[in-house]
Amino acid sequence: MSLFIWKILSVMRKILIIEDNATKLQHIKDFCTNCIGQSCLTDRQSYNTAQQEVIFHGNEYDIILLDVSMNTYDTKKDDNGEQEPLAGANILRFMKLRKIKTPVIVVTMYESFVDGVRINALDERFKSQYGDIYKGFVYYNLKNEDWKEELLEKLNNVLQ
Repeated sequence: MSLFIWKILSVMRKILIIEDNATKLQHIKDFCTNCIGQSCLTDRQSYNTAQQEVIFHGNEYDIILLDVSMNTYDTKKDDNGEQEPLAGANILRFMKLRKIKTPVIVVTMYESFVDGVRINALDERFKSQYGDIYKGFVYYNLKNEDWKEELLEKLNNVLQ
């Protein structure tokens, strides 16, 4: 893999990572720390906390890295609410209604979602409905690191 380190000098970047999988979240945070020079990373790990963050601070971020499917609540217990299979789509819809213009890149590890909807179909839907803020998706895979190059390219396009 020819992943090059991309550093944005003297510009602090605020990034919101919305992700409920602890391993994936840590990998994304490590990637951002290593590849984006000065960055302030904030994470939200459930649909409800993410929605609240977007309501109150959504326009303050330079970019949002958004999962599609996530749990409804953060808890320390085993019960963290129900799985919300299209939570990311709901957040995008909410952002459009609230006129929150922060660019969004979807980072997902699923190829299909509720009712067999595939990520490519969601990608097309997101482009047509949220084209002003939606900047594409990255397929995250634990088995290889191709997602890093793809994410880096998308971040580079958005943050320049």
